[in-house]
Amino acid sequence: MLDLLDRPLRVQIVEDERIVALDLRSGLEQLGFDVVGIAANEPDALRMAESTLPDLVLMDIHLDDGSDGISAARQIRERLSVPVVFLTAYGEPETLTRAAQAAPYGYLLKPFELRELNATVRMALVRRQEERKTESAQRRLQLALESARLMVLELDDGGKRLNWSGQALSDDLAGLAATQGLGGLLAGLDEAGQQAFDALLQRGEPIDLTCRWQDGAAPTRWLELHARRFATERLVMGMVRDVSARVERETRLRQALVVFDATEEAILFLDATQQVLSCNPAFSRMTGWTEAEVRGRRPDDFLYARRHGDQPALAESSRSGPAPRQGEVMCCRADASLFPALEHLCAVLDERGQVSHYVLSFSDISEIRATQYELRHQALHDPLTGLGNRLQLQEALHARTVRAAQASAPFGLLFIDLDGFKNINDTLGHDCGDDLLMAVADRLQTLLRREDLAIRLGGDEFVVLMHDPGQNGAALLLAQKLLNAIAKPVSLGAQSVSVTASIGVALFPQHASTAHGLLKAADAAMYEAKARGRSRAAVYEHALADVAAAHMQLEQGLRRALELRQLSLHWQPMVELDTGRLLGAEVLLRWQHPELGAVPPHRFIPIAEATGLICPIGAWVLDQACAQAAAWQYAGQGLMRVAVNISVRQFEQEDVLHLVRTTLQRHGLAPERLEVEVTESLFGNGAAMRRVLSSLRDLGVRVSLDDFGTGFSSLGQLKSLPMDRLKIDRSFVSDLPHDASSRAIVQTIITLALSLGLDITAEGVETEEQRRALLALGVTEAQGWLFHRAMAVEQMQALLLSQA
Repeated sequence: MLDLLDRPLRVQIVEDERIVALDLRSGLEQLGFDVVGIAANEPDALRMAESTLPDLVLMDIHLDDGSDGISAARQIRERLSVPVVFLTAYGEPETLTRAAQAAPYGYLLKPFELRELNATVRMALVRRQEERKTESAQRRLQLALESARLMVLELDDGGKRLNWSGQALSDDLAGLAATQGLGGLLAGLDEAGQQAFDALLQRGEPIDLTCRWQDGAAPTRWLELHARRFATERLVMGMVRDVSARVERETRLRQALVVFDATEEAILFLDATQQVLSCNPAFSRMTGWTEAEVRGRRPDDFLYARRHGDQPALAESSRSGPAPRQGEVMCCRADASLFPALEHLCAVLDERGQVSHYVLSFSDISEIRATQYELRHQALHDPLTGLGNRLQLQEALHARTVRAAQASAPFGLLFIDLDGFKNINDTLGHDCGDDLLMAVADRLQTLLRREDLAIRLGGDEFVVLMHDPGQNGAALLLAQKLLNAIAKPVSLGAQSVSVTASIGVALFPQHASTAHGLLKAADAAMYEAKARGRSRAAVYEHALADVAAAHMQLEQGLRRALELRQLSLHWQPMVELDTGRLLGAEVLLRWQHPELGAVPPHRFIPIAEATGLICPIGAWVLDQACAQAAAWQYAGQGLMRVAVNISVRQFEQEDVLHLVRTTLQRHGLAPERLEVEVTESLFGNGAAMRRVLSSLRDLGVRVSLDDFGTGFSSLGQLKSLPMDRLKIDRSFVSDLPHDASSRAIVQTIITLALSLGLDITAEGVETEEQRRALLALGVTEAQGWLFHRAMAVEQMQALLLSQA
């Protein structure tokens, strides 16, 4: 700071008598002072002082125009911190009292001598010089308090007067800085803070603690308090800091430590070079490694099971920076045993955005993988015989047709149907029938090579995929061996029975160029074998095209059926099982052919599926069903739920979501009244179906899985597909309540549905015994002839009116 006495001092004169002012100016200049200006009234004096910023103002008390020099002096002092010396002819007590309010640096009565003026001016400037030093020290102290975000409290020993200095800690602590006494301070502190102040005042114990403060409804804040009592001064001095953010961080760290120690997920804390710093107890339990054994080592060196040439598991993450990485890995325990794990690597960044640490967490998914394997095995195998099921056949056919096209690897398909199996089932019962099916399955497995595959399609139908059959002779030779083995007697309880079979043989690509065509060809050959007297095998021949001709007649008629209005809808009511109350209806398609008469759905629906006609027909069914349901809804007779079947071909070839949305909008039907029924064949394209079904559910439409349990279901995909309802196939319902296997299957389906949060509907309920058995198993909704047959729209409307 530049010393005021080391340069010419700048003085402003405020005097309304011009001659006196000029004389005063002359005397000051003789003394070596620099006069910056002369003002005669209060406004001019203020403006001049603001523009020139003098070191000192010599002020007359009474000025021109009734101005008040004392008022001007007070404003100059408060606004500019410029010292003022009064030069006046007035020395009355009243004037002196008023002048003291402006805190002048001197008071000279006119007339005065220059040496007296010189002494007064210089002493005033010396005083101002010392004041500036004090102000600078106070300012530095204030800046230090602000930098440290501290408030200073000053409390007299009796606790009656409380003063604060320093920066207010935060808006939430404005009430703290406003407290005037100890009582107000203690009212906001928690019990620990109150006890600390009591000990300070009573026994002189210093305060060093962190405690809570709350001012009314304001959020709770945390304060760091340090205070001491100075007995000689009868004073308490202290400092206060708002440490709420620090306390919150420490709380989060403690919580994170609890999670770190308590979680069942293994966690490794790594440095920037991915060396282990610490591990949690779950890691040691899961792997058998102790923290001492892994500290300082890289997980790549001990944790991962790798083959020769494999890249380190964490190396890619190290090169790619802090991006998190998640995936499945195979880990190695301390005892060298392996387990699959799902791991997650996350980078911890410092304040510059650079990686300072890594957190590697992983969980043992051995049980999940074992469960998935078991579910997949169940999904691909027939639960009765242990053979492959329809889904496995579908996958195997796809794989073999692709391999055959790429590597010229032909294969054969043998379609096996037992002759007279229904009679055995009806005569000896389903338990004996199941024993017979298991015996047949065992005999098939015994005769097949490792490369061959046996499948149970369902009921009494089996399929064998034969690897590299050569010409017809090899396939027929295997077929004859199978026929001989099947025909051997089987002991069923106290009886010995024999059953024969008919086998159709088709070769790929000799008889068909697609998996579906091959299955059709073998099926046609099997029917030819039956037509020739059963208990024999037949190879597909193109002469069997007569069957195809019949299909062609149906196909051509089906193509014109929509245009000629030969198709109609029937309604199959769905009811509450215990009361018979109507809950909804499933829409069923009917075809009245002009020559063939009523064509059953099981004849024309497969043709529609195969030819793609199911897409326009399905769109028509959806449109008609929604139109009729909307009409009933507007008439006050609305069904709670209308179920419409949508084919897998529609999902493959059409935008089903757009079709459903526009149909609902066109007819004004509420989405929640529509239920889309799909079949298990959808499972062949689970990822794509999941997206469409999820979008349908987002629209408000419910989704049900029809004919569940017929051996084609993939439980692994079922749990991931968005479904609302399972419909138990009539084949299981028909044998209730006497057939233990059917009862067990129905119970399993119910348990599965409940575990997945799905509703259940039983199909084909035709007897009172079946109804009671289903109720006992926990089924609450059903459809079947016991309640209502499928009916035309007029009958359905009458039913709605009767239950209104």
